[in-house]
Amino acid sequence: MTKNWRWFISKTLRDAVELHKQVIKLLAAQRDLLKASRVDELEKALDALKTKLTGPVDKEAVLDEMGAMMITADRVLLPYPDPKARDWVEMLLVVAVLVLAFRTFFFQPFKIPTGSMQPTLYGITIENLKDRAGTGKVERGTLTASVPTFEPQDLGRIVTFANDKQAVITQFTDNQRVKVSPPDAIDEQDFTVSFKLPSATGKVADKLRGYTYHSLKAEGRWQLTQIAPPKTIFPFITKQQLVFKDLDTGKTIEKTAWLPPLDSHQKPIIGGTSENHGQPRIGSEFLKGDFVYKLRVKTGDHLFVNRITFNFRRPQRGDICVFTTKNVPVPRDPNGKPLFYIKRLVALGGETISIGRDRHIRINERRIDANDSGFEFLYDFPVDYASIHSDHVRINGRRIDDDHPAFYYSLNTQPEIDFESASGQIIPIPRYIAINSVNSGHINNSHRTASQSPPTAPKFEHSGVTMKMRPDHYLMFGDNTTNSADSRDWGQLPMKDVIGKSSFVYWPPLSPRFGWSHR
Repeated sequence: MTKNWRWFISKTLRDAVELHKQVIKLLAAQRDLLKASRVDELEKALDALKTKLTGPVDKEAVLDEMGAMMITADRVLLPYPDPKARDWVEMLLVVAVLVLAFRTFFFQPFKIPTGSMQPTLYGITIENLKDRAGTGKVERGTLTASVPTFEPQDLGRIVTFANDKQAVITQFTDNQRVKVSPPDAIDEQDFTVSFKLPSATGKVADKLRGYTYHSLKAEGRWQLTQIAPPKTIFPFITKQQLVFKDLDTGKTIEKTAWLPPLDSHQKPIIGGTSENHGQPRIGSEFLKGDFVYKLRVKTGDHLFVNRITFNFRRPQRGDICVFTTKNVPVPRDPNGKPLFYIKRLVALGGETISIGRDRHIRINERRIDANDSGFEFLYDFPVDYASIHSDHVRINGRRIDDDHPAFYYSLNTQPEIDFESASGQIIPIPRYIAINSVNSGHINNSHRTASQSPPTAPKFEHSGVTMKMRPDHYLMFGDNTTNSADSRDWGQLPMKDVIGKSSFVYWPPLSPRFGWSHR
């Protein structure tokens, strides 16, 4: 670049300097393709223009020399084929480099893969919306089913009784009890829990909340004979073929599911192996008007991973971190590739951790609670026996620790249990069971949900088990404590595997978690 302080105040000088630089660049790229005489001619033109760029600027003289330079350059330099296409390619490559650099060093987009961080962050979840039958009665506004029937996502669904009375579910208590409105008493009888699909407008609004609906109704007496795997038609557009036999006419009927739902690891739901999504099975028969499938898919929260912060400080307890699983024995996909998980950091290198029966972790014997940063909501579950700073109960005056079979029995059968507080006071507290997808603290393997097969927390069998952390390692727990494959199962995570810190939730835009609010 020609050095002249007038460059700052003269647009003509700046344009001329830029032209001079670009011609030099093009000459350097084509020098081996041009004849020596042509190179000399262009270099003379460059020197002539450079002379005009020193000292006081004569605008007219500079413009004349720029015009002469352009004429010479057009005559000497070889034209590039498809110059517009080249410019577009160059621009796109620059943009791609900038995006990759931004993604690598600053903020990386990330999609929550599973429901292990609910209710703080939501992953891909699938709900079966097909009608569900049960038997029960309503007393004092509570519908009690004879067997486990209800799910936490039943809020707002309609209950239709055999006597044609209807009620709306307003509160989930447990799998056998929900609050309904109106609260009229109803004798024990059969009922149906149903979900009404929203209108087209409602589906658009729900799309912005992160919900998509997938349904298919039988148009006759059909039998499902074949379910093809999803097939990609164009990028981001897939379809899945279902084949039926009309049992009345014998005709073959084909139906296409466009953009069929996938689970958290991008496997098909329709025709998949999971038993709890209500998807159809080969050989299933349907009457006219029956739903072959009726699903609602929550796409999960999409957020930016902050890759900057941990360059200036180490992760802290309570941080929600994204990390790779390449160095820990977590479940992998069929190809054995490492996955990216998101969990909450609960223990640091050198610390000793245990999980109390009250569903609070202890770090070096100090009980972590809602006053600790990062745990304000996680440990803010209903005030009940979990708020008592004790890891044992008393049954008929006898102390029972949580690794004793009698402790299990009492938790699951007694409506009220005597707990011994830290001061020795005996307090009767109604039992409260940790609930899937609800803030319930952290459970060890003595909890009835965790001890099922496969166990949730094999490394923390009961409150007396402690783990000593290795240097430069972390322990990562999911907030959805009853349904999270985390460090309670696969152990300690090397510090080098942490990618970054959860940041801005940018999708869905109507989600209550949109923005920076999640903690």
